[in-house]
Amino acid sequence: MKTLIKIALVLALGLSASSVLAFHDGGVAYCAGCHTMHNSQNGALVDAAHPSGNEFLLNTGTASDTCLRCHAAYGQFASGTGFGAGGDFYWVSRTFSWVSRGSTVMSKGDSHGHNIVAPTKGLAADATLASAPGGTFVSGQMGCTSCHDPHGNDNFRLLYGTEMGPYYAGGRYSFANPAPLAKGNSRTTTSGTGIESNVAHTVYKSGMSKWCANCHANFHDDNTTNFVHPTRAMGSSIAGAYNAYVSTDDLVSGNAATSYWGLVPFEAVTVDVATVNSTNYTQGPTGTDEVMCLTCHRAHASPFQDSARWDMTARIMSESHPLATDTGFIQTDVDRKYYGYTFVAEQKSLCNKCHAKDAFDKL
Repeated sequence: MKTLIKIALVLALGLSASSVLAFHDGGVAYCAGCHTMHNSQNGALVDAAHPSGNEFLLNTGTASDTCLRCHAAYGQFASGTGFGAGGDFYWVSRTFSWVSRGSTVMSKGDSHGHNIVAPTKGLAADATLASAPGGTFVSGQMGCTSCHDPHGNDNFRLLYGTEMGPYYAGGRYSFANPAPLAKGNSRTTTSGTGIESNVAHTVYKSGMSKWCANCHANFHDDNTTNFVHPTRAMGSSIAGAYNAYVSTDDLVSGNAATSYWGLVPFEAVTVDVATVNSTNYTQGPTGTDEVMCLTCHRAHASPFQDSARWDMTARIMSESHPLATDTGFIQTDVDRKYYGYTFVAEQKSLCNKCHAKDAFDKL
């Protein structure tokens, strides 16, 4: 109620395309950027699609619809051109199918990431999963503001933490674990340093997997009956393999100072996030650095099942779906699925960056 009173007191003109720079910086943004008191401005409806107004006095449909008024253009829903660490929500709208060994295989949009509810973008709640895998967060409540605090906080990417969880079913969903520590680049992921690469990318320090466990509690290494891949320190052997690995064709000549792969990130636990240069970070891991959920998955969405960073079902990377032979493909989808990263001709799964099991797996 207090929030709504504040909205009513400071409501002004509607959102201007020229006024979104640093919109969330410094705490609460100007209220009229997202809310409208009467759904009316200059004799016209602010949201003509909803003449009776929206929940929380939002000026566009749902919370995610409102977020995407700006963030779609930044690359969070940009026809697959959003090449940021989180991925482009566009991919949850894309379904591909193909025939393998006489059977039709389908990679459903539902499985490509977090299904935020944003009807203006054609995005609906997950039609397959009623709640978060390994947890209880109901799919129909999923939106941008399930993870990010639109009113601002001091956490990385405005992520919710233990101080306050997201709005949920009339109350707040309690987060047991704090927001992670990391340093990212530009929110614009269609150009500049916002595009993830082996050099410019989010530098993660700690807490990412535990933060994911706020909703996916049973997908972690303290419950190995459900989840057996560890999310903890790599150890010297795995770190050594990561640093030595260059490609399927070269497993040994890598240099730790330049071995970082943007497609296979890790938590650099000793890094100083206040001073690290995330636009030029190529350092590979030590044994104390950690594997995390985002080592293999994207937070928003990807072209691949389970929001994976690479196609886990492909024998070699060049066979990753979507392919131009798939049903439902668009050539730009095929072209953009790997952000512009390049691979040797017979590159095997990127699991090998840590495990190097392709030493003798040659065609």
